[in-house]
Amino acid sequence: MGLTRRRESYYVEFPVLDDGKTLTLARGVPGARLKRWKVGNTNRTIAKQQEALIKTDLMKGLVKSNRLHGPMTFKALAESYLEAPEIKRQSNYRGKETTTRNLLLPVFGERLIDSITPAMIEAYREQRRTHKGVEGTTVKIATINRDLALFKHILGRAVRDGLLEKNPVRLVKLEKEDNARDRVLTQEEFERLQEHSAPHVQAVNLMAYQTGMRSGEILNLTWDKVDLRAGLIRLKGEDTKIREGRVVPLTQELTAWLKDLYKVRYIHAPHVFLVDGKSIGSIKTAFKNACRRAGIVGFRFHDFRHTAVTNMRRAGIDHLTIMRITGHKTLTVFKRYNSFLEGDLREAANRFNTYLTLARQPENLSVISAGQA
Repeated sequence: MGLTRRRESYYVEFPVLDDGKTLTLARGVPGARLKRWKVGNTNRTIAKQQEALIKTDLMKGLVKSNRLHGPMTFKALAESYLEAPEIKRQSNYRGKETTTRNLLLPVFGERLIDSITPAMIEAYREQRRTHKGVEGTTVKIATINRDLALFKHILGRAVRDGLLEKNPVRLVKLEKEDNARDRVLTQEEFERLQEHSAPHVQAVNLMAYQTGMRSGEILNLTWDKVDLRAGLIRLKGEDTKIREGRVVPLTQELTAWLKDLYKVRYIHAPHVFLVDGKSIGSIKTAFKNACRRAGIVGFRFHDFRHTAVTNMRRAGIDHLTIMRITGHKTLTVFKRYNSFLEGDLREAANRFNTYLTLARQPENLSVISAGQA
């Protein structure tokens, strides 16, 4: 509280209560929040005068609230968040909507957003940790962390819009995750999986197996993102998890399959992957049942990404190109390698296609092994 000097200006802080209409001085009052004003001057004398003026206005109730609306419940904020066009376009929108409606709203929906505290959020995390699922399994730390990341994003919009001073989720430290996996599907297992999968699941499996794309990126893929002439998929930032666009090269097999599918597509359906003419919301249950019928144990759909990366590496594609194709990145490395030519990506797909073709023929395994030596 008081004056704070920064390089460009002094700042004045007072504890205040905000009723949505005016701000009032509230020293020692429970629920009061610190409000900061920029003086716009580096002269301490002028800053002290400004401090006195602000204090007087607060005591008289002359300082207007900068809230865009009155007190808002988390339910109202969440509904606004889920209706935002930029959120609805995201590839993981269905998952966000499910988590918000089924998990966050039952706990926080009727609370005012400025009454949500870090202690409440930690209590929610503990409740999630001890909750048993349908099959008696506990919720994983990674899943809880994703809940909190979504919670933070929703409340972050309230801070951005002037509805909330600070984001309480930022004060809750995420727990360390231990979810590394190394399950790779063999060619024989993949063929067996395809034999026991429904046609629409086979198509999604093939795309994941040969590109490493995420399930949301595949299920939400529309024809305007597919460049059949160039043999590429061009994803925009809104289509990807990391909010950055990328170019995914197609193998010859995928290109041929997509060309055939394009000829018989539903004209008024923008999505590539359909079932009965409608876009596919999820294949989770169908995929799980196909794995069971095929006798494949310990494999999840997301493991297709690891499988694709491993196969690309075995095909001799350098790791930077693989990261560019699959969208894996680090802030320190990947920003230095963002000028890959599309020709390089198409060449990578051609080499990968050759590897997959050879892998289907047991007599060529010795050739592949010799090439890796």
